[in-house]
Parts: sequence; structure tokens; C-alpha cells
Amino acid sequence: MLTLFAAAAALTAQTADPVSASFASNEHHEFSAAEMALINDRLDEIHAAVDAWFPHVSDDVNVRVEPVDRPMLDMIGGVTGRADKPDDVLIEISVTYPGGIEAAVDAGLASTFAHELHHTAHGWTMQGNHFGYGIQIAVISEGLATIFAEELLNEPMPEPMQPPAEVEDWALEILALPQAANYGEWMFAHPDGRLAVGYRTGAWVVRRAMERSGLSVVELSERTPSTIWRLAGFEWDREMP
Repeated sequence: MLTLFAAAAALTAQTADPVSASFASNEHHEFSAAEMALINDRLDEIHAAVDAWFPHVSDDVNVRVEPVDRPMLDMIGGVTGRADKPDDVLIEISVTYPGGIEAAVDAGLASTFAHELHHTAHGWTMQGNHFGYGIQIAVISEGLATIFAEELLNEPMPEPMQPPAEVEDWALEILALPQAANYGEWMFAHPDGRLAVGYRTGAWVVRRAMERSGLSVVELSERTPSTIWRLAGFEWDREMP
């Protein structure tokens, strides 16, 4: 099957280096020359693939790569990230991932960087949010980025990120929340023991909107969060500021 990534992979050799990576050393790890080369190559490949679908993604992205001692990351591929600005992304790689840094890069870097670049192209970054704030907006934004990375690489989300059978109830629960509901609780660890409620729900809502509308995840990324909720069959009409 031709993936979004395969359709754009040839662009890597045709473009100037669009990613400037800097590597932090700390008490957990110091990146080797081989690790840095591997990471640089992977970042360039993914940027080229994303650029093929979102040509307005920045062609000069600064990526800060940091080693972290965070075993919780190991169940999702050992890598996480954050899009601070359209041209500024943080990537964190777990030093406890089985097989080491290179194994984590192979398992989780591509999907994480694609996810964060989607945020930059979509306009949902820490410093530069085009959609306003609120848990319902965050859930859709994270869902779009998650499904885009999955489609780009033709790789399913790790099992801990798969929506559960009761995910529709989670969607209704999120819609009933105040917009200022605690982000950390709903996106990461809920007090009742659930993990990644917002991410898992958002991915399911986006998939459902795609199925019901016939739109691709790239096309859905042009719609507002309110529209995507409606396309998935839910009512949430609080507009952007």
C-alpha cells in the first residue's frame, strides 16, 4: 500500500536541510555521533514527507533533542515531543527504552515528529494557537495530529493509545466538561486511573469524522474543532475567539 510517507520520501534528497537539530547532554545520556546522525536523517525524512501534504510547514525548523529518564514513555515508543512555535519543536527520547536510544528512535521518532509538525502546520502550538483554548479544542487538535502521523507512516498507534470500547462515552464526557478542565488530567493521567483520555478520544473522533464525511485527515485539518465534532456526530458549537 502506498503511504503518505512513501509518496514524499523522494523529496528528501531534493531539498535543502530544513531541520536544525541541537542535542542536549545531561546526567541521563550524552548523544553519540552515530545517534545524532541517525536522528538528523530521520528528522529530515519526516519533514519532507509532512511538507508534501502541508507545503506551508516551516522550512527552517529548530528541533531540540533531549534525553529523559521517563519510563512511562517506553510503552508508546520511547519518544515524546512538544510544538512550542511553528519553527520550534522539542523532542524527548527515553534512555530507559529497551534496546537504547537507537531503538527508541526507530520505534517512536518518526510518529512523534510527524505529530508535532502537524501541530505547527495546523496552527496549534504552545506559542501561537489559532483555535483558542479549551479541552474540547485540545482533544480535536491532538486527534488530528495522532491520526495524521498514523496515516503518514501507515503504522497503528501503540496499544496503550488505542481507543477503548467505551470511547463514545468518553467523548460525551469531554464535551460536558468546562473548557478550562485540567489539561494534564484529561490528556495524560486522570485521577481515576485512565491514561491519555483526550488523545485516545480525539483519535477516535477524528476517525469517525473521516468515515462519516469522506474527508481525509489532511482535509479535516482545514476545518475548525467545532466542525469536526459535528462531522463526527456530536454537538459542540463554541466558536473560536
